[in-house]
Amino acid sequence: MSIQKVTIDANLLHEYWKQRKRRGFVEKLVRLARDGKIELAVTARIHEDIPHSPLADKLNELSQLSIMETGTVARIGYWVIGRDLFGDHTFVEVIHTLTELAAERIKGGRKRPPDWRDWDHLHSHYLLKRDVFLTWDEGILSVAEELETSFGIIVMKPEDYLQTLGPEIMKEGQDL
Repeated sequence: MSIQKVTIDANLLHEYWKQRKRRGFVEKLVRLARDGKIELAVTARIHEDIPHSPLADKLNELSQLSIMETGTVARIGYWVIGRDLFGDHTFVEVIHTLTELAAERIKGGRKRPPDWRDWDHLHSHYLLKRDVFLTWDEGILSVAEELETSFGIIVMKPEDYLQTLGPEIMKEGQDL
């Protein structure tokens, strides 16, 4: 059985580093990565998603958490030669429709549709043929079905993903 390639969204790192209530789910993912049971990654777009200190400084600690940084979609002004990827034209065309769909589905409150950074994370995940994208972002989650149908991208909440690994994973302790 191959190790699943799991990409995590920036909101998981926020939860973890800010010691919020869902931190335990991120700790379980980190433990699984350290144990070699999953491959945990963020895309290089994480630097635009978390641009300011003190959290931006913590991005240097990703390898200590067994989280690798992958390349991302090439963008003028952000492109790093040798790291970044050329995008998929069809993906770019479809995300405009998905952004509108997400905006309609999450109307009201503080929720917002995915922005360019969100789409770059997903686009990179797709180009790198990774297995599962984990997020708590309601805008992304609202179009999860369309992402899977159109591109085979599986988007899940971390707790739902952990549950698919078996109940024993969810029962493990919180300490790393």
